[in-house]
Amino acid sequence: MASIVYQVDKKTGAKYAFESVSYWDKDKKQPRSKRKYLGKVDPETGDIIPSRGRSSHSEENNSLDAEEMQALHNEIREKDKTIEELRREIEDLTAKNKELLSIVKQIRVMVEPF
Repeated sequence: MASIVYQVDKKTGAKYAFESVSYWDKDKKQPRSKRKYLGKVDPETGDIIPSRGRSSHSEENNSLDAEEMQALHNEIREKDKTIEELRREIEDLTAKNKELLSIVKQIRVMVEPF
């Protein structure tokens, strides 16, 4: 499980953020953690300012703005509505299918003696 760890540089007082992932080291038989540098922490807002390294560029390319995110949420809502409508239609068709099967059974009972 990943968590965010903050570290303060004693010389400059700058605060840095790291993503820490714990794992079990089989050789040493004890827990260890791997850290990934996320960026510097803004002292005024407390937000993480991404580093300029390779990882931040790939994250910038994959990030979505608020409008794109809202559009995706709307699309998900529409698809959820469609799914619910299709489920209702399946229930209706299943009920009709049961009715038709009972009618067919009744017809068989009437026709079999002949």
